[in-house]
Amino acid sequence: MAKLRKVFSTKALINNKLKLHPLTLKFIGEWSHLEKPFLKDYYKSSVAHIRVMMILGGLLYAAFGVLDALLMPQQMFTIWTVRLIVIGPALCLVLMISYTRIFERYLQQVLAFAYIMAGGGIIAMIVIAPPPVSYSYYAGLMLTFTWGYTLIRLFFTWASFAGWLQVIFYEIASIWVTPQPFDIFIGNNFFFISANIVGMMACYSIEYYARNDYFMKRQVEMERENVNKINEELEERVIRRTEDYQIVNKALLAEVAGHEQAKEKLQQALDSLKKSIGVTIQVMVSAVEARDPYTAGHQIRVANLACAIAEEMGLPQEKIDGIRMAGSIHDIGKLSIPAEILTKPTKLTNLEYSLIKEHSGSGHEMLKDVESQWPLAEIVFQHHERMNGSGYPRQLKGDEILQEARILAVSDVVESMASHRPYRPSLGLEAALDEIEKNKGILYDDVVVDACIRLFRKKHYYLTS
Repeated sequence: MAKLRKVFSTKALINNKLKLHPLTLKFIGEWSHLEKPFLKDYYKSSVAHIRVMMILGGLLYAAFGVLDALLMPQQMFTIWTVRLIVIGPALCLVLMISYTRIFERYLQQVLAFAYIMAGGGIIAMIVIAPPPVSYSYYAGLMLTFTWGYTLIRLFFTWASFAGWLQVIFYEIASIWVTPQPFDIFIGNNFFFISANIVGMMACYSIEYYARNDYFMKRQVEMERENVNKINEELEERVIRRTEDYQIVNKALLAEVAGHEQAKEKLQQALDSLKKSIGVTIQVMVSAVEARDPYTAGHQIRVANLACAIAEEMGLPQEKIDGIRMAGSIHDIGKLSIPAEILTKPTKLTNLEYSLIKEHSGSGHEMLKDVESQWPLAEIVFQHHERMNGSGYPRQLKGDEILQEARILAVSDVVESMASHRPYRPSLGLEAALDEIEKNKGILYDDVVVDACIRLFRKKHYYLTS
């Protein structure tokens, strides 16, 4: 825990904001210790770039000697002396110093010297060149400002010092050494001062973001160290916990073994119970069929068809098992109806038909107190209900009817119409399918009807006991 407290203390430091001096841009406050490592990192990342810029700057400086020959051939050799003998060697000297050890320590001072020499050379050429030729050399000082402020990695304070020193040199040269016309003097000052201000802003931004990037990199490094420390602490805790868990695991394995034995006994009891329920159901089916031999096998065929429809609809196996159980005894209520009515070979009277309709309610009464994982009593109670409320005994509508009962309703109608009855011959399977298709969504659930029709017409299902 002590390690974790130390880590979170360090993390609080990481979350602090960057603090820099507004003028010098040096790290201040709790971040002042970053100044030396930043300078070292800045040198390593800049030295190759600085050398390239020194070489390119020197080549560009020498290339403008062509302009000297074109604009003032009489002063050409004097200008070339400044350009190639004074400034050129000075820049070469800086390039050579960049390969020595002192360059890292005096990086900014040496670069400021190169910047001042380059600008001073342009001012010397302005003084040497006769007007109006000298007016063409003012633009060279603008290029020097660009090079010094943005390309050679000078810090803001040193770049600003060198830039304004060149402006002062120009003021002295244009007022006392080679006086310039007032309009030229004012125009050049406007551009030189503006260029210096823009250069300072660019240089400030470059240094600021260089320091900010270094600061962010250090934050990432510190965060990585913290994560490593946390990982080490967590690994130690995991090792200790693993040892504890191994002890607990042994105890759990012994307990699981006991649970497995209990589970096996429970499964045996469930299997025995299912077998007993199956025998009971078979007895009930036999009792119904003994009183109504004309409908022998009706309940089983309805149950088989209902299960096939449920499978076609993609219902879970547990619900299919409940449908099979309910379908096998859906007419158990007929035990309460006189046998002579059940077996009457002629058309039933209204009174006799009303007694027949009582069988769903009677079945509900027989099954309502039977403990089961499925709502058997309610399914039996609803298997003659219709989607539009025209069924019996409670005139339920739509979703008020259990899905299992809606499936049994379609199965019951199809099987009844396709089978012989005491009072009529079979109406045929196609008549039964036409009946449910015609009343799909009216009397019967449209999803159930579609599944039933697919079974018979596409998958060639046939009614079996």
